Amino acid sequence: MVKKLPQALLLIFILSQCKSEEEQIYGLWRTDSISNFVNGFSFTNNVKDSHWSYFDYRPDGILFERRKGEFRKSHYKLMSKDSLAYLDSTGKVVNGYQILSLNSRSMILKKTHKPYFSGKNQELYELRYFSKVAPQAE
Repeated sequence: MVKKLPQALLLIFILSQCKSEEEQIYGLWRTDSISNFVNGFSFTNNVKDSHWSYFDYRPDGILFERRKGEFRKSHYKLMSKDSLAYLDSTGKVVNGYQILSLNSRSMILKKTHKPYFSGKNQELYELRYFSKVAPQAE
């Protein structure tokens, strides 16, 4: 019994250090690349320029998007551990993403798009890859 106690304490310590998805999303994220998939064809844009956005997720549900000197304020909500929604000022969902991966250093979001044509067997989606930006030293 004595030997199991330190193992149990170690497990409790490890679990207490794990952050929830909600806590892991807090902070400033840089867009690294965007991949588009359209019916079997894909294209990845990973050329960083001034049009790429930074997203600052705040604990109060406020999201600031910064791009080329412009700021846009909106709201976000984690609907579940794998679902992220952007909301307008009234709380209506305006955009939704599936969270494919989220940890303290990187995030991958997927947005499914409507097919361009009528008919079956069409798949359109976008993958957005982000990396967490380290806070600047004061």
